[in-house]
Amino acid sequence: MPGQSKRNTFKAIFGPGLLFAATSVGVSHIIQSTRAGAEFGLGILLTVLLVNVIKYPAFQFGTQYSLSTGTTLLQGYRNIGKWAVLSFLIVNLLVMPVVFAALSLATSGVIIVVTGTSLSTAILSPLLLLSCVALLQFGGYAILEKVVKILVILFTGLTFIATGNALMTPGVFSSFTAFPTNVSLPSLFFIVAFVGWMPTGLEASVWQSTWTLKKARQKPDAVGRGQFRLDFNIGYVGTTLLAFCFIILGTALMHNTGDQFPASAPAFIAQVIKLYSSSIGEWCVPLIGLCTFAVLFSTVITVIDGFPRALMTATERLWQDEAPWQQDHQQKGMLYLCFMIGGCIGAYLLVMFWTASFKMFIDFATTVSFVFAPVLAYLNHRAMHSIEVPVEDRPKGVVNMVSLVAIVVLTLFASYYFYLKAIN
Repeated sequence: MPGQSKRNTFKAIFGPGLLFAATSVGVSHIIQSTRAGAEFGLGILLTVLLVNVIKYPAFQFGTQYSLSTGTTLLQGYRNIGKWAVLSFLIVNLLVMPVVFAALSLATSGVIIVVTGTSLSTAILSPLLLLSCVALLQFGGYAILEKVVKILVILFTGLTFIATGNALMTPGVFSSFTAFPTNVSLPSLFFIVAFVGWMPTGLEASVWQSTWTLKKARQKPDAVGRGQFRLDFNIGYVGTTLLAFCFIILGTALMHNTGDQFPASAPAFIAQVIKLYSSSIGEWCVPLIGLCTFAVLFSTVITVIDGFPRALMTATERLWQDEAPWQQDHQQKGMLYLCFMIGGCIGAYLLVMFWTASFKMFIDFATTVSFVFAPVLAYLNHRAMHSIEVPVEDRPKGVVNMVSLVAIVVLTLFASYYFYLKAIN
């Protein structure tokens, strides 16, 4: 029936792709993209476009592999060798608490700016993490998700309006170059951190595969598979456009002005919200504050679910294979909860005892993602060309070529990064 087909399409669009978008539109966009625009102007736009293009196959393989095999990408890693699963497990265990800490600090900063509370980020961050754990454990996120969707749409609309106004700023296009110019060594290290999570870390491809299986539950037909691909593509293109918007905002209102983003999370977020008020007007400050909180809070929840779910599945893959379309591995058991609590405790300790600035939190997490990206790009490519994937589903043509280019380019840049670190 036509009506039923439309409803199915609507459900698919707001499935795993929405979770991917929620993961992406947070640190990499609101924070890193705005910083990039402020520092490099529009000269960073082409870099962002190229990074999103070459990373696309690796992310898309998360959906494609699961739809083709009925298993997660981590089973594909196991088929390559247990070393692949173990590498994923170790790196994500190290990164998880830093990411939790960075996102909880950013979201706490929004709360302080919007409400004017005297509570510090050291108090708000653990409270925020605990609330996310409770929502995920007791199913409250199903209700919250509906409200978040509305606020995310409002946030996107306001961002597009602010960007349109920013584009009319005199001289905004004067900073456009093919690539950033006069890049200093600290700026180069920031670019590394920036592209590390653009549009997000490649580990999200594994999350995407688990979310896809959770949504599909059984092998979809050709129409269903097309819906899943459309779902992912809409999320991917949308996050790319929003990255452009934040770069433009940072360029129009901060590039070559002498203004700098503060080190503390509340002051940093206040500066971001100021970009909206400068472009649209003071009237939007409460609304954009609420929407920014919704976007970051949805990112926190998605990440707090994504890391433990992937780590739980990775641990299981060290000991046993995954049967196609099995649902047991999708259930949130004690291992899932242990990883979640462990990540939150690690994040709390970092917030309490690490004296580095908020920007350093972000740069560290995103740099680790950048360094590990070539490995994940290679593993995803190899998994898609394994015998478990039907020949007709294996990447071909442009997608296959771009995937190979991504492995080479990401490896060269990671090697160059290590070289610079070694000589400086």
